[in-house]
Order: sequence, then structure tokens, then C-alpha cells
Amino acid sequence: MRRLLFWAAVVTLVGALGAETARGAVEACTCASSRATNGWCPVHQFGYIGGVKVASRWLYEFADAHGHQLDLSTFTCPACRTAIATNGFCETHHLGFVDKMAYYSRLTYELGKAEPRPEGTIACAPCRKNAESYGWCAKSAVGMVGPFAIRDRQEYDRAVAALTIFVAANEASRRCNYCAGAIMTNSECPACRITYKDGKAVARNP
Repeated sequence: MRRLLFWAAVVTLVGALGAETARGAVEACTCASSRATNGWCPVHQFGYIGGVKVASRWLYEFADAHGHQLDLSTFTCPACRTAIATNGFCETHHLGFVDKMAYYSRLTYELGKAEPRPEGTIACAPCRKNAESYGWCAKSAVGMVGPFAIRDRQEYDRAVAALTIFVAANEASRRCNYCAGAIMTNSECPACRITYKDGKAVARNP
């Protein structure tokens, strides 16, 4: 099932990128706001997810920074149905739901529930420092993952674990985007035949 989801996401991604190229519209630089919004600058060709700079447009789209609207009536998996109703996450299909929007990665699902905190709006000095990467502030009882505040400690811990995997995927994208996708989904890269789990290579298949 995960392999099917992987390739479905690849097909969707290629179509989206192709449509964007075909439009050929003149875009404005969004560098100033990209980090705070999990955005992508079409002029300088990089973006951010969870405060991490991403140079691969493929990985940026694959990580699904802003979620998708899907026909939720088509979901038959009981765990997915529960997740849709509760803003939860289906571990079987690696899908999270926030306000009826579907997110294809654990990291962007957790960030979808978080509170964006633009630069200059954070009064707490430790929180400002944490927003440079990530960290939990005991004084304010809030965790920062980049510019996103998470007040539930368990949700924060899950977001940091997902961020660690995303950082590994981001590094892998420099040599192979499919490996980056496989890292994100605990699956096998269809090009390199390397299987990943929890951000690490566990097998190389012939």
C-alpha cells in the first residue's frame, strides 16, 4: 500500500510541476515570507519546511507543506475515518488530517496543527532561540519547530522526530529525490533499490 501511495504521490507531483512549467507566469520573490509560511520562492528556487531550507522542489512538493483537499467520502480505512473525524493521523497509510485537509507526511501534519509565530512576535528569549531550529521552553511550556509553536509536549516530540527524518531526506535529495521520498515513507527507493526506515538505510536490494 505504501509503495502505491508513493507512486501516486510521484505522479501527482510530476503533473503539478509540469503544469506550473507550462503556465510560465512571471513570479515574485517570496524569500521574505517563505520561512514563516513553509513557502517556496519561485524566483530563487528554494523553500522551507519547519524552518529547514529545502533546495529540491521535488521534495518540497512531496512533503506536502500545506495539505490537500480530498474527497474524504472515498476513505474506507477505519483508522483514516477516525483520523478525519479527530484531526488525527493514520499510521497505516501515513496520512494526517487537520480541519479536513489531508497531509502526506507526519511533519507537515504536526505543523498544520501548530501556531505560526512570525519573527519579531516572540517575546520569550529562549523561544526565540528555539525558533532558529527547534527546542522546548520549560518556562513558556511551548516547543518551537522553526517558526511554529506547539504547546502539547507529545505533539512536539513527534514533530521533532519527524523533522529529524525530514532533515535526512533533505540531505538525500541532493543525490536522489526518490531516496528522499522513500526516507519520508519508510519504503524502498524505486531507482536505487535502497530500503529506509526511521530515516536510515536498512537494506540495499539487488
